[in-house]
Amino acid sequence: MPREYQAVQLNDQVKKVLVREDSDGRSYVLVEEIRDAFLYICDKFELHGVPVPFLEDDRHERLYPERIAYYPGEVLTVVPLAQTPSSPQPTAIVPSRVFVRREQSLFTLLDVQTKKLTSVMSVLDSLQDQVDQLGRNTQQSDVKMSQILATQKNIAETQDKLLGKMDMVIANTEALLTQTFELHEYTLPRLFIVLPEVAYHGLNPAMILSKYTSVKYRLYFLCECGTHTSPTGPHRLNHIHIARHEGYEIKRPTEFFRKYGPHVLRLLHVLRFGIKLASGAIPALSTISAMDLPEDITDDLESKVTSCIQYLSAYQKSLDYNVPGMDNGTTTADNFGPSKSHLDDIVQIEGADLRQLDSFLQKKDQSRALGNLFRTVDEHGHVKWICLDHYRSTYHLRQDREFENQILLNQGMYDKRLGIVTVVLPSSDVIDAFLTAMTRAGAFNELDIHLRNYSYHDLKTLGQSLSKTNVSKLTLTGHHYKEISSMYRKKLSPILSIMAEGKVRYFQFKDTKDLIPSRGVEIPKSMSAVRSLELSGISLKDGHELFAKILHACSDLGVFRLTDTPMKPSYLNSTLSGLSSSGNLRVMSLRNCDISTDSAEALATFLKTCPKLIELDLSQNCLDDSSCCEIIDAIGNQLVKLSLSNTGFGDESAMALERNIGGELLTYLDISNSSEELSSDAMESIIRLMGRLRCTELMLPRVQDPSDDLYAKAIARLDASKLEHLEIEGSSCGDQTALSLAKMLSVPLQALARFKVDLPRLTLTGALALGDALPSDCQVATVSFSGSQLFQSSAHESRSLQSLFTSVCSRLTTLALTDTAMDDKLASYLCEALRGDNTACRLENLDLADNKMTPAGGAMVLECLHHNKTLQTLRMGSQSFVDFGSMGSAVQRFLETNRTVCCLSVSHVNLCELSLGLSYNANTLKAIEAQYVDGQVDDVFAFGDYLKSSQNTLLRLVVRQARVCDDEPSLEHLSQLLKQNQTIVDLEWEYDQGCDAESHVLQRYLDRNRDLWRKKADAKEEDLILAGIDSWTARAICRGAE
Repeated sequence: MPREYQAVQLNDQVKKVLVREDSDGRSYVLVEEIRDAFLYICDKFELHGVPVPFLEDDRHERLYPERIAYYPGEVLTVVPLAQTPSSPQPTAIVPSRVFVRREQSLFTLLDVQTKKLTSVMSVLDSLQDQVDQLGRNTQQSDVKMSQILATQKNIAETQDKLLGKMDMVIANTEALLTQTFELHEYTLPRLFIVLPEVAYHGLNPAMILSKYTSVKYRLYFLCECGTHTSPTGPHRLNHIHIARHEGYEIKRPTEFFRKYGPHVLRLLHVLRFGIKLASGAIPALSTISAMDLPEDITDDLESKVTSCIQYLSAYQKSLDYNVPGMDNGTTTADNFGPSKSHLDDIVQIEGADLRQLDSFLQKKDQSRALGNLFRTVDEHGHVKWICLDHYRSTYHLRQDREFENQILLNQGMYDKRLGIVTVVLPSSDVIDAFLTAMTRAGAFNELDIHLRNYSYHDLKTLGQSLSKTNVSKLTLTGHHYKEISSMYRKKLSPILSIMAEGKVRYFQFKDTKDLIPSRGVEIPKSMSAVRSLELSGISLKDGHELFAKILHACSDLGVFRLTDTPMKPSYLNSTLSGLSSSGNLRVMSLRNCDISTDSAEALATFLKTCPKLIELDLSQNCLDDSSCCEIIDAIGNQLVKLSLSNTGFGDESAMALERNIGGELLTYLDISNSSEELSSDAMESIIRLMGRLRCTELMLPRVQDPSDDLYAKAIARLDASKLEHLEIEGSSCGDQTALSLAKMLSVPLQALARFKVDLPRLTLTGALALGDALPSDCQVATVSFSGSQLFQSSAHESRSLQSLFTSVCSRLTTLALTDTAMDDKLASYLCEALRGDNTACRLENLDLADNKMTPAGGAMVLECLHHNKTLQTLRMGSQSFVDFGSMGSAVQRFLETNRTVCCLSVSHVNLCELSLGLSYNANTLKAIEAQYVDGQVDDVFAFGDYLKSSQNTLLRLVVRQARVCDDEPSLEHLSQLLKQNQTIVDLEWEYDQGCDAESHVLQRYLDRNRDLWRKKADAKEEDLILAGIDSWTARAICRGAE
């Protein structure tokens, strides 16, 4: 519809003003717009000389803003402020003219001022633009200057690094040149002293060698230990000392002393008085313990050295130094004074002279290890001759360091306190280097080794290396055997050799699927040294008979565990046949082996032949109630630990337990998560059994409704004085169970470390009683109020709720409040106990999903957790947030601030805000689950940039009910960005209704990432479980494929 305008006249000017329309459909003109049009203050208007009234409301008050009616086709006249009503008096003519002129001059002045004001405003705007431009230029200059300074800093750092590397290269070159020279020059030890076998006091030194030719002298070498060696001996000896050796008799003493006398005299002076050197020290002889000296010279050593110095000093004076071959060096003590800080200043002997020393020595042994000394090279390339003790300690220290470096190089771990080494070796070359270093290393007890891309030769080398160590337990995980399929059976031979040798006694083989071939392997006659054999993820499809022979050879096996291995009845029969030779079997576990009811009779028959068996684990198998009952009757009352969780444990089994278990021995009982719920009569059997048990770990079964009072009775009958672990998960546990637990926990339980309780029928009364009784020092304390009527009452008791939240947050590690109708007011009570400044909060896992909070309430909870220091897992998704994106900004701020949460589940977020929050998140976030996600195409790019960035640590990504990335181009782009991601091992992307895009293309790189994850030495299934990955998928990721 075209707009309409009202014509308005002031003097000779006519202007048009926009006509508006109110809610009633009446047209009007704003007075303020008329004033703006003429830049004139006017309050009166006329039409054909008749005043135009202002529009008023029902109370006859002017409407605001002021307005007049619209007169189509008419021209309204503005009445000037100073104009009076028209009059016929003639005397008003002249004043009227004067007034008009003044009025016109005022208008002219106003126009001039307006133009000047407009000009000034234009100048000011221009100046402001220039100031803004200068600011932008300054900012750009600052950025460029910062970049230049950063570049200069990087150049300076690079120069420093290059100079440092150059210095290192020069030092290494000098050390290499020095080493090359000294290895050739000093083929014999250069530090030695000579001592007589008898004293020569009072004799003329010049006549000793000529008159007493039967006198014998012995040469003793010195060990050149110091800062380059490791201390050894009872006094941690690490200074130059006389080597432990009987010494060498000198064959031609006259010629010897003429050639080496001054050198020997200098060293005797040093040995007597001591000296401090840059590379170590030579202590005074009087300070050396006899324990650190050779046995042959401990008697009256100081007197011998003193007399020998006196003799050699006098003897040297009597010699003619002009005779060829004489050492005419200085012999005074001044030559080794404080100014001599290096050994080379004292040892003044050439390599050529030193090489002749061997001809003067009368040696009984022909060994080249003179004086039990060994030649080594220090870090500067200098040759040092050190004794056997220092050689061993230094050599072992170097080898230990080399071994530790190999562990670190392969991202492994070395627990020196427990003696456990864990390492992943990705190739044959790396395997060979590690095993070489391992054979030279010190003692450690347990080796957990992951071999990848390995061969038969690598397994053989492993066996040879283990024979040279003190390893007693071997954990071997193998992935990607390099040999062709026909050579797979050779894989077992080296392992059997290790088992037969007897040095390693405890074995665990993980995920080595094709370890057991069908034939073609010679089994050792006896492997009786094997005490423990644990296997997981292997295949017995064709090799179950061979496996039976292996077990039969392990005649003294005490522990046997087989996990995650499908066991048909024939496979199980072969396994039990092999175990029949193990008369000392004490522990047997066949967990998650798909054992069916058809195998129950064979298993029960075998158990009757195991009188020493004390631990039995048959969890996660397909055994029905009657099968479990048969097994319990067969094993009787001899077990200490029994686990039948995730089986068909039912009424018959419960009664069999009461019938067979006396209670004196059984300390561990797990009958939880059974496929059948116990009847009330069967639960009564369990209750009677509770009165006899003295369990340390107890996991109770599920019971048919109503079960609240039955669980309460069972807890009341339980002796909890030694209880360490308790789990109760009943579908109808409520106030009675809570009150019974509160009574049990009211007595301090010193041993209790873990408990887990599910209370879906709880009310506020039971919760308050339990909250007051909860222990504050439990390592793992989990309570679930999910689905309960905790907050169903119409009137909330604020003080009681605050007390409850304070108790549970300060005493529990996991709290579940899913589907409890929590609203914003209730959430505010919870926030008081969760705030970051509350040091008493212990919560590590919090579940608030599917409640009645609004986005404001959800944002309040997230805000109070910004600086929480304990929380690791948080679930906040709920349909009550309603609108897409309503929680986006709160989640973004939480991710930018919190530094502890590693698993987060949220809903109703925008992909852009989620990407920004993740980009600024600097903690180790392992999993993100987002529901009801929307966004634009650009948001997909930002999210992809985060996924490929180095700061991304996600293992799991789940997006559900998405309204973003729902077309082929966006999917393909995100897929290409995920190609550069190497962390995510589990990914789900589901669309909201109406989206037809196929998101499976995003999962094309998961297998590669899973393979990379398995290569890490610290990769644990627990990390995957913590990230929210289900146990089946987690096991599949850990196991991989051969």
